[in-house]
Amino acid sequence: MEKNLREKDLNQVSRIVKDRIFVPRSERKVTVFLCGGEVTNEHNARSKMASIFSKYPRYEVLYPEDLFDDLLAGQGQHSLLKLENILAESVDAIVLFPESPGSFAELGAFSNNTKLANKMIVVPNQKFKSDKSFINYGPIRLVKSSKSGKVTQANYEKMSEKTEQHRLYRRVNDYITNIKKLCPVQKNVANILETENFILPCIYLIDVIDIYGLYRLMKYATSQDDSLCEIATRSALGRLAQKRLITRTSSGFQVTAIGREYVRATFRSTYLDRARVEILNAENRRNSSVSYDRVSFGAHL
Repeated sequence: MEKNLREKDLNQVSRIVKDRIFVPRSERKVTVFLCGGEVTNEHNARSKMASIFSKYPRYEVLYPEDLFDDLLAGQGQHSLLKLENILAESVDAIVLFPESPGSFAELGAFSNNTKLANKMIVVPNQKFKSDKSFINYGPIRLVKSSKSGKVTQANYEKMSEKTEQHRLYRRVNDYITNIKKLCPVQKNVANILETENFILPCIYLIDVIDIYGLYRLMKYATSQDDSLCEIATRSALGRLAQKRLITRTSSGFQVTAIGREYVRATFRSTYLDRARVEILNAENRRNSSVSYDRVSFGAHL
């Protein structure tokens, strides 16, 4: 268990998982943060766009409420600005339909962040194109003036029609391709969208570990500040719990039966087995410690 692992052992575990076991969950996927009205309302433009993206396997669609709501709630120690900056460094593109109070607020906040504005594709309802509104004169102008952000109109009422869907997808897809070239994203452990594929094998290998141990593992793996490590870890734990891959006990986090199957099917089993032996020895033998080199370059000695 984690309580028997020393700090130098946790450091070695983090290196092993980062270098030999971690596999990016979306290395071949284009990650899109989709904003707009309530996604469960099929009449909303965001819901219709989600349906369009679902036809193209190269896209992974993410929603702000899934990623940030838990982090903004709770103790309230994480500012929206901090989360925005993390998002800018993690997602390939942001597609936003200004159609609800929440999406108006997101448009205003994101357009004022240069990094986010560069990744934005704003899709207003074309019937408001000529309106003398704050949205047209403020946030939309900011996105238009950015390096790579784009604004393109859509007929919300016709988004269920195949012709309009095809036309809109082609434009949005072309814009995203350009944004990816100009603002590339690193799909590594420090990317908040990738953290769960670092956290999960760590929990699997250590068996039971509390959240503070996971913070330290993230710190060793990324060398990022404490706040980012906490945000990334909590976000990953929320997604893993939602997928029922982990469970929380009185002692800490454990992988579920479904989680164990997922780990064995997803990650490199040879390194998992070697790392597990190293950890067991470090836990149960007084003078033993976890060795990155033994796991990486040869069988356990």
